[in-house]
Amino acid sequence: MSRPSALYVPHILNAKEIEPEERIDQIAANLSCYGIEVADNRRPEDIIAVHKTISGVMGHYCSALGSKNDIIFDPHKAKEPMIYISLIMQGDQIINGRKNNNNTQVDQGKLILHLRDDYCQYQSTDVKELYVIPHADQVKTVLTGKLNQHAISLDNHYLAAFLKSHMLHLDQQSASLNTKETALIVDSLHHMALLMMSDVAKEKGMTSEDKQKHIFNAAKSYIKQNFSQHEISPDSISKVLRCSRASLDRAFNEQGTSVMLVIKGTRLDAARGLLENNRTLRIEQISWLCGFVNHSLFSKLFKEKYKVSPKSWRDNFNGCL
Repeated sequence: MSRPSALYVPHILNAKEIEPEERIDQIAANLSCYGIEVADNRRPEDIIAVHKTISGVMGHYCSALGSKNDIIFDPHKAKEPMIYISLIMQGDQIINGRKNNNNTQVDQGKLILHLRDDYCQYQSTDVKELYVIPHADQVKTVLTGKLNQHAISLDNHYLAAFLKSHMLHLDQQSASLNTKETALIVDSLHHMALLMMSDVAKEKGMTSEDKQKHIFNAAKSYIKQNFSQHEISPDSISKVLRCSRASLDRAFNEQGTSVMLVIKGTRLDAARGLLENNRTLRIEQISWLCGFVNHSLFSKLFKEKYKVSPKSWRDNFNGCL
């Protein structure tokens, strides 16, 4: 999908707005970051593509409409395996794996969990498909190991109907939603997606319930409750949990993160919530309340994560721009 530069703002690529001879190159360029190659087997004027992407802090929401096309996922060209959920609204799609018996036809209306960690060919005919693509670091917290299928139906999951309705609503109404409403729906989609992935992991025996996972979960819970304490650190957490610093670091490394990254992320999420919902607090006060001693550092970290300054985020969410 084409990748937006701003969070929670729909970004649209429409082939009709691109010169025919440039269409395949621009579409291929937008998909290359996902390890996807687009087959150049259509006349340029026959290419139909409308891609809409909304990026959030937890991942991407995408809507893609296209004419008949073939794409190949090459794991060596992707930064990391992709695990995502899709919903086909129209058209036909067949996924061909490396092995002859590893082929799947995706039916309309089916909610599917996909794992891209091996070569796959996607053959689509006049497909309109919606995607929820959590960031890899989010997925690693709920699902480890390797699925033995590249497509698993989620239709029987108790959250399937909720996820579908949210995906469809966002596709149909994104143009009329403000930033705050868009963020609420996009973040809800990713929370639901991760819950469903966690249940698949439990069903497939792909969760780690050993000591390291318990340390990780306990530390995350402690951070969530105490992120506002300026002195919180890996050493202080290991003392509270009565584990060694090495064990604490190893528990977080196994989840693809670190203690300080989780502390920083928790603080920034809390600051975002205060910026959106409390206009009486000064930004410096929010910074301090969320555990940041250095206001300049807070502003720098906030902009790195959310692409805009704290003030701009507050103004955007309150319709002041």
